[in-house]
Amino acid sequence: METVSTHSSILNPQTPSGSSHDRPPGAGEKNRVMFLDSLRFVAASAVVFQHVAEGEGGLGKYAVEMLSPGVFGVVLFFIVSGFVIPMSARGRFDPKIFAIRRFFRIYPLVLATFLLLAILAYGGFVPAFDAVRSSTFKDWAANLLLVQDYVGAVPLWGVTWTLSLEVAWYAVFAIALLSLGSRFDKWLAIIFPLAMLALALGSILIDHRLPLARVNMLYAAVLGCRIYRHLEGEVGLGRVCADVAAFLFATLVCNVVSFGHFTHPNITMSQAVFPWIAATLVFAGATLIPAVRRSYLLNNVVLGWLGAISFSTYLLHGFAMAIASDIAPERLVAASSVALTLAFSVLGYYLVEKPGQALGRIVTRRARSRTEMNLRLDSSTSR
Repeated sequence: METVSTHSSILNPQTPSGSSHDRPPGAGEKNRVMFLDSLRFVAASAVVFQHVAEGEGGLGKYAVEMLSPGVFGVVLFFIVSGFVIPMSARGRFDPKIFAIRRFFRIYPLVLATFLLLAILAYGGFVPAFDAVRSSTFKDWAANLLLVQDYVGAVPLWGVTWTLSLEVAWYAVFAIALLSLGSRFDKWLAIIFPLAMLALALGSILIDHRLPLARVNMLYAAVLGCRIYRHLEGEVGLGRVCADVAAFLFATLVCNVVSFGHFTHPNITMSQAVFPWIAATLVFAGATLIPAVRRSYLLNNVVLGWLGAISFSTYLLHGFAMAIASDIAPERLVAASSVALTLAFSVLGYYLVEKPGQALGRIVTRRARSRTEMNLRLDSSTSR
C-alpha cells in the first residue's frame, strides 16, 4: 500500500471529519491506514481459503461451492484499491510519478513470481508446474505484460488475471482525474452504473455472454473511491449510500444476466451474486460505521501486519499449495498450505515488495527532481 499524507482527514484529528481514533494505533511513520490493511487480510484469506478448500472435501468444499469466497476476496480487494488510490495521489497529480509508484508497487513481486515459477518448472522441482515447460515465448511475454487473457495466451499463474484489471483501474483513475478534474469520481459514479446496465442489455440483445464481471471490478474501485470521498467530508452520507445502492443494483442485474440468463460452466448465479453483495456490505460497514472503522478488531497490529503482506499472500500462495501437496501427508496438506503461505508471504514482502517500493521512491524522487528542474529552466527562459 502507498504511504499517505497526514493531511488526509481520516488520519488527521485536526480536520472536522476525523477524530483522534481515526488514526489507528501502530500506524507508524509510514502512516499506514490499518483498518484497510485488515480488510486486505480478510480479502487475501478468502482467496486462500477458496483455493485450499477446493482441494479438500467436507465442509470447506461445501462452503466454497455455496459462498464462493474467492470472488468475495477479489471484489473486496478492488473496493479497497479504489479507496487507496485517490488517497495516495493527493496534492498536485503528476501522471509520470503516479505510474512509477504503481509500477514499483506491483511489478517487482510479479517478476519475482514468474522467476520462481520458471525455476521450479524448468528445474523439475515441483510436478504441479510441469505443464509450464510447454509454454511458448508468446505465453511468457503475454503473462509478464499481464495481458494473457486478451491475446489468446496460456495463463501461467492464475491469480494474475486480476492485476490487468488493477492496472486498468489505475489508467481509468489517471485519465478521469486529468480530463474531468478533482471531482472525477462524481461523474464515474454516474457513468459506470449506466454503462454496466447498457452492457447487460447489449449482452442479451446480441445473445452473447459478455465479461461483465471484469468491467464491474473497475466499478467496484469507483465505489471505493466514493467512500473515501465521503470520509474526507466531500460527499454526504446520503449520496454515498445511494452510490452503494446503485452499485448493488447494477451488480445484481449484471450477475443475473451473466449467470442466470446465460450460463457459466463453473459458476452458478448464487455463487456470483452472494460474494459481490457480501464484499460490498463488509467494506461499507467497516468504513461508514465509525465504531467499526475505529474498532480494535480492525486496528490491531497482528491483522494490520497480515494485511501489509497480503499482496504477497495473494500472489504466492499457489507455490505454498503446490509444495504442500507434493511433500505433506494428505491429512496435513491444508494446514501445511496455510503455514507455507505465511512463510512465502513474509519472504515476498520483506525480500521483494519492500525493496521494490524503496527503489520506487528513489526513482520517484529523481523523476520529481528532474521535473522541478525543467520547470525552473522553463520559467527562467520565459523571463
